[in-house]
Amino acid sequence: MSNKEAIKDEPTLKWEKHGHVVVLTLNRPHAMNSFDMELMTEHRKRLQEFEADDDLRVLIYTGAGRAFSTGIDIKKAPDFLYLEPKVRNSYWVTPNSLNISKPTIAAINGYALGGGCELALGCDIRIAADSAILGLPEVKLAALPGGGGTQWLPRLIGMGDALLMMLTGDPVTAEEALRLRLVQKVVPAEQLMEETMKIAQTIAENGKTAVRLVKEVAMLGINKTAAEALWLEEIYFERNRNLSKDEIEQRIRKFTEKSKK
Repeated sequence: MSNKEAIKDEPTLKWEKHGHVVVLTLNRPHAMNSFDMELMTEHRKRLQEFEADDDLRVLIYTGAGRAFSTGIDIKKAPDFLYLEPKVRNSYWVTPNSLNISKPTIAAINGYALGGGCELALGCDIRIAADSAILGLPEVKLAALPGGGGTQWLPRLIGMGDALLMMLTGDPVTAEEALRLRLVQKVVPAEQLMEETMKIAQTIAENGKTAVRLVKEVAMLGINKTAAEALWLEEIYFERNRNLSKDEIEQRIRKFTEKSKK
């Protein structure tokens, strides 16, 4: 079998379950894990599957080879940029643009450029290998970031640093991304998936309803006034207490029994 045939037989998106955690691997290493129309369609379906499966609690993204993702594959999706906005948005999605209620983590193993960087921005947590490179270089091609970059990046790192990245189009290293708080942690490349899985499993072991409501109230409150957001938190606190009453009592009992030993 030739290399081209082997590549063709490989799924472009790998979906592997590890208990309550699922790992989604973008698998077009020959194309820097860029998205063609087929991969965009499959990706949306998998995100919807993750949301619907009550047994899955955390999703990890990563990429095969030396890239996380470089976004849209213009060679394979030449008409994508010219689609009507609503149609384009039905193909290109990220967890947070699709309002996924459960936590998602980007394990950024290499180049995360353009739409690939936007995919990471559309996750809740970003862990980067020390070799990772992140950027939104669209302006160098006289284009605009159109997958959430102009909105998520300023919210995450502040307007000045976000505009510096977007207007120059220059990428940043993993260490610079950490300084900017664009990523939450930088680890050696060979430890990336192990470290990310530890974080995901820690989250998955916590209260299922509480984890979802923490994400929801944080996302809802971020653009409200402090007074509005604090009141919203009180509403969600009460909501979680009602929904998780039995689990809360059980976990408190276990904690108390353990502390007595």
